[in-house]
Amino acid sequence: MDQDTADKVFEAALTATFRRTNLGLHAEVSVGGYTYTVEAGGGFLACIDGRTGYGGDEHAFANATPEQDAALRRAIAAQGTK
Repeated sequence: MDQDTADKVFEAALTATFRRTNLGLHAEVSVGGYTYTVEAGGGFLACIDGRTGYGGDEHAFANATPEQDAALRRAIAAQGTK
């Protein structure tokens, strides 16, 4: 995944609704005609873990930068995700 797309997905994730699952916090974010799954949990950097589009599900992966991860975790905390 190119960095420009990953940056847009992590930016959009700042306003996404995260839900707690047995695998951690997840949100779906729409960017450029695709719906990306963003994960944020545990002791690792937030990441993009796949996308769905017109062709179905695809593997797409990118880690957030430390700055993007910190901003995302602040947004999640402000959201009060349970």
